[in-house]
Amino acid sequence: MDNKSVFRMNLVKRRKALGLTQEQLAALLNVSPQAVSKWENTSYPDGELLPQLARELNTSLDFLFGVKITSSERDIEQLVDDEMRATLPENRAEKLLKIMYTALCACNPNNDTVAKLRGSYEHETYAGLKTDRELALARISRDLRYFCFLEIPDNGVNSYFGDTTNMIRLFNTLADDDAISIITYLGASVRNKMFSAAMISEKLNISAEKVQYIIDRLDRFGLVWRVSADIDDKPVILYGYTHQIPLTMILVLAKTITNYIQYMDPNVEEWTQGAFRRGDGEQDEVVPQVPWWGEGEL
Repeated sequence: MDNKSVFRMNLVKRRKALGLTQEQLAALLNVSPQAVSKWENTSYPDGELLPQLARELNTSLDFLFGVKITSSERDIEQLVDDEMRATLPENRAEKLLKIMYTALCACNPNNDTVAKLRGSYEHETYAGLKTDRELALARISRDLRYFCFLEIPDNGVNSYFGDTTNMIRLFNTLADDDAISIITYLGASVRNKMFSAAMISEKLNISAEKVQYIIDRLDRFGLVWRVSADIDDKPVILYGYTHQIPLTMILVLAKTITNYIQYMDPNVEEWTQGAFRRGDGEQDEVVPQVPWWGEGEL
């Protein structure tokens, strides 16, 4: 296929992906619809229009002209940047997960084929990566997809914890059914919506004292924020949820932990030690393996 044909094909493909008619694209570029029609059939745009065309189509000139980088010094970050910018916002989650899933699968030394994220899975399915340098877990069933990645420092993840008192306080808080109910109720709110403890108590049928106890704990963790208001000449404290990403991930991963993870696709395990390290720096001895069959051994 010649360069002109590639350009025309990619121009039509990108315009339609954005849901634009020839007339709408022409209006964005301040040209006639006939000009756009010619670009898609018989001619190129003027050179000075090409950068603007790429901007309006939210893509790159490399994509439009079908340029593929084959150098061993490929700029991977730029390739991902171009790909994500060329993807509609509503399709970016799928694209992002495919990129991360492919990268995870590529860490499997026993498979040299390009991984493809399937559209559906019969069972609840995960992908896992466990090495001495990184951990990754992805849930790839379509009803709820996520990807978590952790780079393991040389001295282990436990060195990050330090004082675990607040971790214990958080887990003690989350161990209460009513706390989960309050968090999920607040988490379903729109941005900057404020609630009184009395209203939460009424909505969730939890005693006002219990609601205030839990809200105070969430406040100390920075999971809610507070403002003071005078309502009917009475001072009232209103609370807004901070929509904390880590807390959402903690709850989702807690559900994952409590499910039996049976199906992994793939499960890459190239590790000799875990993500934690001995406090004194002592290294565990490698467990000796049974030697393979000797030549001629029966």
